[in-house]
Amino acid sequence: MATPTRHRPSSSVGEPEEAFGKEEPPSGPPAAAARKPFRLSTRGRKLTLALHILSSVGWLGLSLSMATLALIGYLTSDPGVAEGAYYAMYIFDESTVSLVSLVCGVTGVLLGCGTPWGLMRHWWLLVKWVLSLGIAAFAWVYTHPLVLTAAEKAAAAENGVYRPGPEGTLLAWTVPPVFGVLVFVGVISVYKPWGRTRRGRRYAQALAAAPAPSSGPGSGSGPGAGPVRAGDVQVTVEAVDRPAEGVVGLRLVPVSGAATEPWRPGAHIDLVLPSGKVRQYSLHGDPADGSAYHVAVLQDPQGRGGSVEVHGLSVGDRVTVRGPRNHFPLAGAPAFLFVAGGIGIVPFLPMIEEARRRGTPWRLLYVGRSRASMAFLPRLERYGAERVFVYPRDVTGRPDLAAYLSAAPAGTAVYCCGPDGLMRAVEELMDTACPQGVLHLERFAAAADAAAGENLPFEVELGSTGAVVGVRADQSALDALRQEAPALTASCEDGLCGSCELRVLRGTPDHRDHVLSPAERGRTDVMYPCVSRARGGRIVVDL
Repeated sequence: MATPTRHRPSSSVGEPEEAFGKEEPPSGPPAAAARKPFRLSTRGRKLTLALHILSSVGWLGLSLSMATLALIGYLTSDPGVAEGAYYAMYIFDESTVSLVSLVCGVTGVLLGCGTPWGLMRHWWLLVKWVLSLGIAAFAWVYTHPLVLTAAEKAAAAENGVYRPGPEGTLLAWTVPPVFGVLVFVGVISVYKPWGRTRRGRRYAQALAAAPAPSSGPGSGSGPGAGPVRAGDVQVTVEAVDRPAEGVVGLRLVPVSGAATEPWRPGAHIDLVLPSGKVRQYSLHGDPADGSAYHVAVLQDPQGRGGSVEVHGLSVGDRVTVRGPRNHFPLAGAPAFLFVAGGIGIVPFLPMIEEARRRGTPWRLLYVGRSRASMAFLPRLERYGAERVFVYPRDVTGRPDLAAYLSAAPAGTAVYCCGPDGLMRAVEELMDTACPQGVLHLERFAAAADAAAGENLPFEVELGSTGAVVGVRADQSALDALRQEAPALTASCEDGLCGSCELRVLRGTPDHRDHVLSPAERGRTDVMYPCVSRARGGRIVVDL
């Protein structure tokens, strides 16, 4: 029987089993978590990057000048012109080129060590360093003495006619290609191709495998499932983009310049907005990139106002972040089927990358109103039509969910995030279409629980003081407890995010949340008082 697991947010069919194409896993064991690395502050990073770009452009311009002068010295027959060209090369090489290349190298090292890019974690950076150091060594060992010799021979030309010797010929055939190599270095710096090196993959694995802090006993189960009681962190909106109609993307950078808290695919943060509203949004991007958090938010004019406020944020605005927490972790499974509806695609972006890193077969079924409303579609379609199945309803209609579920191999972990209708449909089909699978759900809003019993009054005893708080039938335990503990933290208050978790010392909770899976509903060590109640007259909590 398929086992559904409920979690919290964010935010021609019947393909054969072979559609789950196997990918090669990265080699090398994960590295142990290292001490907190040196990081540039936001201002320091911007200043260093500006100096690096300016010195890189300057080096490129000087290299073009050197290439031009080398060709002039080679092609001219006038000894005065040749001598002037070579002496100009010597002056450039002796003064300006050396200084500019030094500034470029130092700022590059600072950016590599002071940001999550590192110096040897990505192939484009490694290639850039090898080529740049090679060019610097070439200029010092080879170009520098040759231009002096070429200039002296031009000055000693007889009969007023200059014929380039081997020095001039070598300069003409080597200096212009150096300019071409620097252009190539600039191009790869912009496009950053080829992915991570083995060292970089180990670094990312170490971050992903690092144990997340939990709130103690009863913090959930499975990797990354425990809520993190992190302090509030002020962040700045560094960039805003629009990945789809009605969707805004934010890049949030800690004001302090420190690295973000570690997180894993499926995690979300609480965003405390300027109005005081608290909303939960799934994280996307690279978990190994500790420089910023990335979220994407769909505007809901009929909602409670949080998404509208997020859409009003601008670059430079400051908000507060709590977390990250993860109640939707990527499990170990032989295959994955991701089912996303609308903005529910967000948590699957890092999950897909993690599945690829593990070498685990996966497929994505992505449903939306229209292509224009489906965020990150161009990026996802690059994975190939054999993996990503796109259903804009205005063109294709609704997908045959049963066919996709039936095609899933035995043991497949089915992850679904999206509107309640889509999630109910997948949940109802699992037992018949995919009994061999395990379902994981992440909801945008609390679904009605038909199994929930009648709301009866009960009492909550505070374990630390013995104080007893009465909870009326029309009141949540969270509201009642705030009379004794006004600072009791909570975010969604719908039983979705897990931020209000309390440890139960005695008594039996009546679990009505969407944090615990059906298999965990028998637990008596934890409760979420925003929605859950007590079986019996009293429950004692660690508060």
